Amino acid sequence: MSEPWTSAETEPKEADFRGILNMHMSIAKAIIARQSSPPYLYVDLYAGPGRLTFRGKEFDGSPLIFMNTARQLGIDYVSAFYEQDASVADRLKGALAAAGGSGHYEVHDERCEIGFPKLLGRVGNPRRRYGLIYSDPIRDEIPHALLNAAAERFPTVDLLSYVSATQYKRRRGVDENRPYLADHIAAVDKKVVLIREPIGMWQWTFVLWSNWVRLPDWKRRGFYRLDSEKGQQILERLNLSAREQQETANTPLPFDDDPPYTSYREYLKHPRFLAIRAQVFERAAGLCERCSSRPPTEPHHLRYPPWGTFDVPENMIAICHQCHCEIHGKAS
Repeated sequence: MSEPWTSAETEPKEADFRGILNMHMSIAKAIIARQSSPPYLYVDLYAGPGRLTFRGKEFDGSPLIFMNTARQLGIDYVSAFYEQDASVADRLKGALAAAGGSGHYEVHDERCEIGFPKLLGRVGNPRRRYGLIYSDPIRDEIPHALLNAAAERFPTVDLLSYVSATQYKRRRGVDENRPYLADHIAAVDKKVVLIREPIGMWQWTFVLWSNWVRLPDWKRRGFYRLDSEKGQQILERLNLSAREQQETANTPLPFDDDPPYTSYREYLKHPRFLAIRAQVFERAAGLCERCSSRPPTEPHHLRYPPWGTFDVPENMIAICHQCHCEIHGKAS
């Protein structure tokens, strides 16, 4: 017997999640003790029933993994779990009660889009709060608006999402105006992003956002910083369909003697990129290429070039700041 929200990738996902939590909570525990900060904050936006079944095998879901990890590490916490299906939420309450735990937790049988904004206003000491907000929307897109609201409210709380890159590509195959995975990753305002090597035909991946600028790669579990060459290679595979990759695969390096770039930030300062950027703005002729009502102020990628190559003008548009915020799901 299997449940509709499980697959062959679910159990290895939960194993990776356990490793992520153990690392994250161990680091946070030391910081909280040193700074006398409030208890660790954990929020699960798509919690599920707590115990999962796939092909007759039972294993812990993310809420129980969190509770067990917190108990093993001896860390005090406050937590909230959102599950819109009332019957599934009742199962979760039973599973959490059986697991025990010394921290405070709440189970909300409502959609996280409704309940989570209320929580953001209730939790105190936002500037001194450490923790993790986790979203696993099954085969839906990253809830970037919710995560970005959390990023603004809690600068030192990290964000984690588990998402299918294939789902993004399939939706864009039906509607070319649908966003790229990279758009929603960029829509969350944190300084550092880690991305994991994908698994399975649905290209499941974890994305971790943090303001810890020295956050390292976590190669043992396949996590790489997005501003590294390896991270960009992973994102390129996840972001573009096979057809889109083929269309951009032959984008040439412009000059044989150009110095190579080593990060996306360095790429944006490269003379060749700046020259192409100037061509894009010249083409726009003073009007945003999206709304045609305001002057363009910044470039937007329609697709990203493969690592080690450069853009062509057709891959970018010059748009105003308001349109750029709307594309990336940001309020301003």
